[in-house]
Amino acid sequence: MLRTLILLLSSLDPSRAKRRFRRAAIDYAIAGTALLLGLCFLVIAAFIWAADRWGPMEAALGFGVGFMAIAAVTMMVHRSVASRRARIRAEAEKSDQLRSFATAAAVAALPAVIRQIGVVGSLALPLAGLAAYAIWRENRSRDGDDLD
Repeated sequence: MLRTLILLLSSLDPSRAKRRFRRAAIDYAIAGTALLLGLCFLVIAAFIWAADRWGPMEAALGFGVGFMAIAAVTMMVHRSVASRRARIRAEAEKSDQLRSFATAAAVAALPAVIRQIGVVGSLALPLAGLAAYAIWRENRSRDGDDLD
């Protein structure tokens, strides 16, 4: 589907791309609905088979426990992935803070270094200002994350 979407967006005729995209979306919706219904009927067939083999009460209990086990495993996997992502996000944030502190220290020490250089320092000061501005632009929030 992603390949289709990229090809649609790269075409030159927007109205044709819109029609093709709408048609693809409808086709995928129909296929997804048919897949979901097919899976439901397979579960129902498995329940009927289990009910014939072990009885309706045992089949209902077995399917109930089975679905609850699937839900429990899904939640455990979700929690472990979410905690890992939070840990990675915290490490990245710590790294960004460290980089910001190092940049601030370098910019603060820059005038003293420039004074020691002498004549070259008078030319380096505007360049250092441009570099500091470029660093600031690179490290600032691009999409308003700081507002939340």
